[in-house]
Amino acid sequence: MLNAQQAVTERHQRFVDLAPSIRETIDAIAALRPEQRSDAEFLERRFIPTLGLNDELLHEQPPELSANFGMGLHLWQYPNQLAPYLVWLADNCSDISSYMEIGCRWGGMFILVAEWLRACGAGLKTVVAVDPIAPTPFIIRYFELLREQATVEPIYIRAFSTAPVVAAHVDRLRPDFVFIDGDHSLEGAMRDHLLVRRHADIIVHHDVHSQACPDTTLLWKALKEFEEPLFDVVEFTDQYPSVNGSFLGIGAMKRRGA
Repeated sequence: MLNAQQAVTERHQRFVDLAPSIRETIDAIAALRPEQRSDAEFLERRFIPTLGLNDELLHEQPPELSANFGMGLHLWQYPNQLAPYLVWLADNCSDISSYMEIGCRWGGMFILVAEWLRACGAGLKTVVAVDPIAPTPFIIRYFELLREQATVEPIYIRAFSTAPVVAAHVDRLRPDFVFIDGDHSLEGAMRDHLLVRRHADIIVHHDVHSQACPDTTLLWKALKEFEEPLFDVVEFTDQYPSVNGSFLGIGAMKRRGA
């Protein structure tokens, strides 16, 4: 049996091997027609699974999607939640020029959302990934491609979101859109929310309807009420009947008038 370090090494090598396909993924997102980007059923059933899904904690994953586990971007998302979220983004991203993701892990979701924004006409100028781990092969390759194009500035901050360097970047860049998927404790997720709240017109929280993440689920319930005077709120929490339990969930809020 492989020891823990060998398993980590082999997993890292898998992402090294997959990194060259990042360009193909970018091209596939860009090639979608406007009507496809607004078709949640098409995205859920035909497009998102082909991008590749996560293969961890498989008891939380719908077995009918098993052919896509451990492939491509390794998206840790349910297609039936992610698809309507992407449709919503397509309708609400025109003024987005800077995107930040707190807790990017392997980077699949970060790449998808950044490229989705670009494909949908957002004038994206800066993308920022925050995570305490070193940039992964996916992130490294994606940033190489962005630097070749020289139209979007990529920034990777290797730090916890509580580090002063993160706050400094937030104050300097004033990100329009922030996806929060870092510290899943109640205090940690709330700190991340407060960190970006002054500047971001769109704030999205992950794991807002998950029995595996009670703190972020509770926080989202509270934020829906507390932020109602300033933000319109929408959530994407559909589940799969084949899964025993409720997991993941995406909660989005957009500043009124933005």
